[in-house]
Amino acid sequence: MRIGLLVRQGDKGANVSAVQCLLNYHGASLNVDGNFGTGTYSAVVSFQQAHNITSEKGIVGGATFPSLVVEVKEGSYNEAGRAAQFLINKFEFIDIDGKFGSGSAKIAGIFREKVGFTNTGVVNSTIWRYLFGYKMYPINVSGTPYASVCVTSSTLTQAQMESNAEYIYKFLEKQGFTKQAACGVLGNMQQESGLNPGIWQATDNLSKGYGLVQWTPATYILTWAVDIAIITSATVSAANGLTNSDAVTLMKAELNFLMRDCSNSKIFYAPTSGGHTNYKMTFSQYKESTLDAGTLAKVFHDHFERSSDSDAIINQRAQFANNWYNKL
Repeated sequence: MRIGLLVRQGDKGANVSAVQCLLNYHGASLNVDGNFGTGTYSAVVSFQQAHNITSEKGIVGGATFPSLVVEVKEGSYNEAGRAAQFLINKFEFIDIDGKFGSGSAKIAGIFREKVGFTNTGVVNSTIWRYLFGYKMYPINVSGTPYASVCVTSSTLTQAQMESNAEYIYKFLEKQGFTKQAACGVLGNMQQESGLNPGIWQATDNLSKGYGLVQWTPATYILTWAVDIAIITSATVSAANGLTNSDAVTLMKAELNFLMRDCSNSKIFYAPTSGGHTNYKMTFSQYKESTLDAGTLAKVFHDHFERSSDSDAIINQRAQFANNWYNKL
């Protein structure tokens, strides 16, 4: 698979932050803000002049890349390690502190494994290309997802919602979910969003929920969407523009973000009290569970959604999950 690499003036996001960190590693003094402005442009040109790179002035592409990146591994407590963290954070939750210790190496190993390499935790020139080149994990799913801009109640048709359910189920299946676990997620998504990735909890309100599982505040997922460069700003207009123009990218992004979220034990965790079942699971245990879909809908709710819904609505989530299990 061809991995592209091109970072230039006007770009925003994690790729730019990583370039800025790498330039600082080589002696620049840039403010790492994820915006490729005139200062970053000048630093790139200076770096290229110092390395006799003349073919792509001010652009970080195939000619500049080999000289810019360095190997990062456990113990890389520097700006190169921080650059790697910015990029890994597109795919897996990771602290961005410039201290590439055992935790960062472990997460880098997870990324390597998911893109087809041995789990060593080392970021070499090949892994840098994958980190820069992909916006999110390249998971191919057949089917047609749909999205519409709406508030509170989804405006998707029943057929469109069912198409989304099939698409989401296939995605989760490729992530190692049992059918029961996948349908448990679907039951919660139906309650939260009607399986519509473009839905808002409130009109033009970034502090309220957004998307398949109603991430709150909406800026939580939209800021990440800017980091991976699928929108240019964490705004209502940018999100709605993506909904209207590219439902596939929106759906893939939200599903990737959900996996990133759930893999973080600070986000997906067992309730310490209350709950609607007696089950306590890690995310890996949830994915592999063969409990019935309705029970797993309640488990997913208690470990991830943690809403204030009444018992009746929680039971509705479970019923939605059972319905999908019987339909898919």
